[in-house]
Amino acid sequence: MGQNDPIDDIEGREITAQSVNERLDDWLRRLEALFSQIKAWASSTGWTAEDGAPIAMREEIMQRVGVAERKQPTLRVRNGEGAEIWIKPKGLWVIGANGRIDMYSRKGAFTLVDVADTLQTPQWVLHRIGKRDGQPFNPQQLADMV
Repeated sequence: MGQNDPIDDIEGREITAQSVNERLDDWLRRLEALFSQIKAWASSTGWTAEDGAPIAMREEIMQRVGVAERKQPTLRVRNGEGAEIWIKPKGLWVIGANGRIDMYSRKGAFTLVDVADTLQTPQWVLHRIGKRDGQPFNPQQLADMV
């Protein structure tokens, strides 16, 4: 298959540049909402949350339908002692989820995935990398990561 050959989703619908751009817009909105929630929590607890350098998003499906690279936000959360958590989106098109975010701290690596069945309301679940037992995410869990 060439770069711009038509491809179908699992339900047989053609995936187009427009449909990919719509999913990307949704992904960036969900990231913004999640990061805003984390920033509010950090501020309320005396922690800091700073935007990091945006990272490029060049997933295969984007390339296949001719959609240009996008920038994804990153976030760094720091407690009062200077311990940090780096929050970095990994990708939108992942098996079994509607997007993946990786989180790194001195206590290890974690994955945050949106397991919602629809695109309406995200359902973020936090996993320690290498473990299967995830739990619904809330920003207070960040305190346990440092």
